[in-house]
Amino acid sequence: MRFFKSVFYLFIGLLFLNTACSKSDSGKINEVSEIQILEPFADNNGLFPSPEVFDGPFFKANYNYPEVVPERSYPWEEVLNGQPLTKNNAEKYIMAVRQYIAEDMTIMIDQPEVWTGSTNRQNWYNMAWSAQNYDSTGWEGLESVYGTMTGQVIKSDIFTDYGFDRPMQNHVIVYYNDISALTLNQLWKSYSPTGFFPNYTTEAAQFKQNAIVIKAAGTTASAADWNVLEGAGTFPIYREVLFGPNVGKGPILQELTWIQFDIIIKDTIASPETGWVFSTFIYDANSPGTTTFDRLTLLGISWGNDPGKMNGNETLEETYINPNAPAYAGVTLGYGNRLSGPIDVALVGGVQIEPKPVDSVLVLGPNNEIIGSNKYLHFTASACLSCHSTASWPEQNDFYPSPDPGQKLVFSDTLFNPSSVEWSNYFQNRSGTEIMINSGGVKKSIMALDYDLYMQFALNNSLLGLRYLPKGIKIPEGYTPLNLDKHKHQVKLRSK
Repeated sequence: MRFFKSVFYLFIGLLFLNTACSKSDSGKINEVSEIQILEPFADNNGLFPSPEVFDGPFFKANYNYPEVVPERSYPWEEVLNGQPLTKNNAEKYIMAVRQYIAEDMTIMIDQPEVWTGSTNRQNWYNMAWSAQNYDSTGWEGLESVYGTMTGQVIKSDIFTDYGFDRPMQNHVIVYYNDISALTLNQLWKSYSPTGFFPNYTTEAAQFKQNAIVIKAAGTTASAADWNVLEGAGTFPIYREVLFGPNVGKGPILQELTWIQFDIIIKDTIASPETGWVFSTFIYDANSPGTTTFDRLTLLGISWGNDPGKMNGNETLEETYINPNAPAYAGVTLGYGNRLSGPIDVALVGGVQIEPKPVDSVLVLGPNNEIIGSNKYLHFTASACLSCHSTASWPEQNDFYPSPDPGQKLVFSDTLFNPSSVEWSNYFQNRSGTEIMINSGGVKKSIMALDYDLYMQFALNNSLLGLRYLPKGIKIPEGYTPLNLDKHKHQVKLRSK
């Protein structure tokens, strides 16, 4: 009953919003009375399984952002000794970061029944404007059981060489540590504790030294389906499915299997040019570890895009790939063997139609024209830092090297030629304060987002709050609202 009640209120709210939208073209803030409809700091998406299916505890997002974090020394600083990261010490560095957060993360990965209500959970924070569903922007919120975001479907032909020939979908958890939450506080609460009046400036979006973001992913594939997941722990979520016999039946309780764990840390000493170190761990069934968290084995580390190394087979100096990582992750590494994990979709395409595969990716010719273009079934087009370097708001670049900034290429379409300037634009080292230029001359962004694409989605959702401001919430003194004729929310597709 709880589920149907939530759906009813959501339907009424969206019906109201759609009606209001059709009547409001002035770009002004509208005042509405449905205060329960828009909640920047919602617990979750409001869709709950029945008690017979799952009786809790339910996920509640944490927005108790700190305003101050005491200064500390960190073990990874000793590894660096004041010098930038190298391939020689990259693994030692990231393992020091991992050990620092291991107590909390072991509970999250290995004790899902404990995590939601644990004191360890309070050390990690969530992004405002991300928990609710927003049909207007295509955002599906954070589900009520474990707080995951809906991810992509990985095509059935990606891992066929490693014993898996079905589609699978990933669902992702993202948390911010206390230092990174200082930025969330600055972005969402500096003008008002309500969250309705974000600080739309590049300065507000910048993360401080030693800010940590973790991304943990589960897959709908199981150990019974795929032997590379043998022994992996599982966790419950409440989501609709996109393939199989339960399609179209609404959200169902699913048990996902852990497959990937990312640690992302702001460190301008380790990475003077980008300011960030990205790392990915993947499940290793052959690991001697005693827990699932222990068996999440390092795949690789990246702290730069290796600009200039564009022919696809050069030795990289700003990426370290663990030679002992499980082999199945090799197929999904990024362009030129840059870092990308199994669920990150750096490998685009892969539409397969029986009785034979059909090419699904068009790579333009040397001058980025149709003349000389080629079609491929798959094409490796991205990497962790490359994708995240596009983070700006409003969005003005695709996540992939594509001529269409709205395309998203999660499934298939058109790519720039890898020999072109437009392609190499995606593999530059930029400060988090720099907005990536758009090759077509599009200039929409007013904020650089310091490599945080999740923030990009949340800021897009936040425009709904300005357009439909709940009654009784007043514009703070000194706050200048955005021109809503110029800045309109976008419908966003699933992303990395």
